[in-house]
Amino acid sequence: MLLIVSPNLCLDRIVVVRGFAVGRVHRAESAAELASGKGLNVARAARALGVDVRVVGIVGGGAGARAILRGARAQGVRLDAVRVPGPVRVCTLVIDPHQGETVINEPGPSVSAAAVGTLRAHVRTALKSAQAVVLAGSLPPGLPPAIYAEIARQAQAVPVILDATGEALRLGLATRPYLVKVNQLELQEVVGRPLDTPDAVRKAAEEMRTTTGGCVVITLGAKGALVLTAEGGWRIVPPEVHRVNTIGAGDSLTAGLAAGILQGRPLLEAARRGVAAAAADVTTLSPGTVDAALVEQLVPRVEVYAL
Repeated sequence: MLLIVSPNLCLDRIVVVRGFAVGRVHRAESAAELASGKGLNVARAARALGVDVRVVGIVGGGAGARAILRGARAQGVRLDAVRVPGPVRVCTLVIDPHQGETVINEPGPSVSAAAVGTLRAHVRTALKSAQAVVLAGSLPPGLPPAIYAEIARQAQAVPVILDATGEALRLGLATRPYLVKVNQLELQEVVGRPLDTPDAVRKAAEEMRTTTGGCVVITLGAKGALVLTAEGGWRIVPPEVHRVNTIGAGDSLTAGLAAGILQGRPLLEAARRGVAAAAADVTTLSPGTVDAALVEQLVPRVEVYAL
């Protein structure tokens, strides 16, 4: 079972607007809601790839919360939801087929000390049957930034994939997780200097790998990813696909990585499948949505270059 701890779950509002521009009145072409947040995106993609998943996260109240719970059930995802007062976090995704996506992320509802305790209890129970752990996403107000580091230490011999930002990422790195997955901007924030060349990105990734002693995956958007392990480094380039929406592609990459690890594949092969899953996600409107058959078709087209 893949345990995914992602406290800041949300309800995505996906709006397609052709010719979107700031300061204008638009008529939406379509609109849809999706149970989301990084954890549910990873879980949805991992389920499509045949992985048994369990998500622990925090959800507010009202109709939005019911929509998140229904959405998780419909996707075959077991969700241990810690309910807290206040409206659910809503993230608005404005998709214009002819330009980049616009995202407005709301903060999550505040979390009390009692809710933090309930979250910890859910995690302790789930860890007993977990074969791998993903720690993913931002933290809502009231949740201590050391929570991911705390869970990583509790996981002990279970491989941990850390996909976080800011202080939660910095504290998590100190636990020396099995794998850290961040994008270029998140890597730049950790090392505290501009990473404006491929060589600078590579050197910073090597520094992070030295710090953790584990594996590092740096996502580079349409350019693919860098993978660094104790055995070496590689650049993984995705195949060209019809782009619909790039939001959530990184979460599908995490899902592909985790699925590969659980299936006993070498890390480089798992990363290759993760990049194929990200490419498959890009062809869909909904984040964290992949077709397993398409992923299998794309894997042979993913190129790998030794650094």
